[in-house]
Amino acid sequence: MKAVFPIYLMFLCCWVVVDRPASDSLVLFYQAYVGHTETDGHNRSEHIDYWNSRLGLPEGSSWCASMLAAGLDSAQAVEPSVRSGVAQHYITPHSIKAGRVADGFITLPPGTIGIYKRGNTWMGHNFIVEHEWTGSSGYTIEGNTSPGYEGSQYDGNGVWRKKRHYDPTAFFRLSYFTMVR
Repeated sequence: MKAVFPIYLMFLCCWVVVDRPASDSLVLFYQAYVGHTETDGHNRSEHIDYWNSRLGLPEGSSWCASMLAAGLDSAQAVEPSVRSGVAQHYITPHSIKAGRVADGFITLPPGTIGIYKRGNTWMGHNFIVEHEWTGSSGYTIEGNTSPGYEGSQYDGNGVWRKKRHYDPTAFFRLSYFTMVR
């Protein structure tokens, strides 16, 4: 009878993991990497090289979006369906403008993707919401950013927790949120 109990727990644990929503699994993926830094040069580490290689990107490429692609695959997310090394490719027809969230019309659950835009270019940055986001600011986990507010916010050295604010007049500005399913 003692052997049955551990087997029962094993099945129970597996059921809980499999039944977890993709957005929750994405948060767990990011939390596991908080503090991971570039160790083999600019935009390089064993994990970063792997994330970039999965998308066919050369070593040393910016990696916030390739980390997101790996996290979405790990979480078995079906939406968004895109897997890209370009942060703004995660803006979909179902994405929500950041201004609507900042105005308090929408509360975002953990695991939602935030997308930044740099000026009027195709370049940007992304993150995931770690805790429910309400209004104009929220807590995030981001890859390829600096640990504080000094240094590059879109080409830093690691995976860090941040508190981000919506500012529609900023050159580097939060533009959209995309839900994960």
